[in-house]
Amino acid sequence: MKIKILCAVFLQCFVISLFGQNDKYIQIELVDTTIINSYVGAPTYYYDMPPGATDYSNDAGLNAILDGNNVYAYDTIESIPSPFVYGAGFSHWTLVVCDDCDHNQLAANLNAYSSVIKNAYPLIERYSYNQLYLRVADVTIGVYTGMNNGIVTTNDAGLNAIFTTHNVTYYEQAFPSSSQNTLLRAYFLMCDCDANLLKVDLDNYPSVIESGTVSNLPVESQLLSTAEVTLSNVNLYPNPVKNTLNISSATNLNSIEVYSVQGQLMLTQKNQFTTVDMSPLKSGLYFVKLIDNANNSSTFKIVKN
Repeated sequence: MKIKILCAVFLQCFVISLFGQNDKYIQIELVDTTIINSYVGAPTYYYDMPPGATDYSNDAGLNAILDGNNVYAYDTIESIPSPFVYGAGFSHWTLVVCDDCDHNQLAANLNAYSSVIKNAYPLIERYSYNQLYLRVADVTIGVYTGMNNGIVTTNDAGLNAIFTTHNVTYYEQAFPSSSQNTLLRAYFLMCDCDANLLKVDLDNYPSVIESGTVSNLPVESQLLSTAEVTLSNVNLYPNPVKNTLNISSATNLNSIEVYSVQGQLMLTQKNQFTTVDMSPLKSGLYFVKLIDNANNSSTFKIVKN
């Protein structure tokens, strides 16, 4: 199973040598959450599309939109358990690569195809899972208040609207114990989006946001230390979770690890494999890693309310 934190590493290492300087990128989230590989919009090729091919996916309508835009790659970048399907289904994300095309217009055309495309984001640069550091204008503005359907909420309605548009799933003070006002106004966040586009909207909201900087999410090597595979018949629910995360697995597990978005190991379990007590953790996005007796693992994105 691939998740964003792994795909970021994969794409940065692999795609750089494959794609050209004039290429444009669009990240797509598909509507179909079917777990099997025959979901609507599933790619036909794996970065080896024959020249002139137009059967990009298994959906004729999607192929018609992509055709004529110099698209030469369309592939899966991740399939992750969807926090909005509550334990039954996956969010499927794909990447479109076109040669010097109008990717903003192409993204608009894709978004209009709402029966198959849930979201299409034109990317300023090739896809990676980003976090964004920002500083609010006043320590009393933009204060975290909770989660709503997996999206961060604050005490500012305008900021909430931006967070909803860009699917912000993690937001926390960078220096919560500091006595300095400037540091207390510093936050970092994560989104299921192109963080560069999120930064544009935040920069256009100067009454609340003073500054913002995009940076790649640091990946803790420990999170990637086992062979990442798809463990069979695994289900984690509910998602989002408030207290107890239930785990159903046909595989004999050896341990369960819970990581923060920074790659910090938060919890480890070696004797209990059916539930995880998430109540001690702050609200936000976490990665739950299941490791079997052969040291194979699958990692799942979980939203803690």
